[in-house]
Amino acid sequence: MVDVRQLLAVGLGALFGLFLLAAPRAALKLSVLSGGPRRRRGEYGSDDALPDRWVWATRAVGVACLAVAAYIAL
Repeated sequence: MVDVRQLLAVGLGALFGLFLLAAPRAALKLSVLSGGPRRRRGEYGSDDALPDRWVWATRAVGVACLAVAAYIAL
């Protein structure tokens, strides 16, 4: 019998993994890991470019989340 906690773990893991795969730059911008203190100069809405290495690492974490969710589901 499947426990409610397992269903929640699968659902949350799958949603988080899909979010990291679909919008890795948004996930990094929401994260506190994306940089140090924010500079307050520049045009409104302008952001520094994120390194491509971080974007691919975020996608890899998304794949890992999906893999763990699939393992728990099976």
